Amino acid sequence: MPDFAFQRVVADKEMPGLFVLSHRLPVREAIDELLLIDACSEQAEWFSLVVYLPLT
Repeated sequence: MPDFAFQRVVADKEMPGLFVLSHRLPVREAIDELLLIDACSEQAEWFSLVVYLPLT
């Protein structure tokens, strides 16, 4: 999925943001990361971005 998303970004095509989670990331930590993102940002800030979690 990230490869497809990057291709769309490079081709300057519209794409909602994509969050990529490591399969090693504990579920509780993934939920906390997503809740933090939701609380501290606006949906439009993530347009055409591919972000890997965890953020830290």
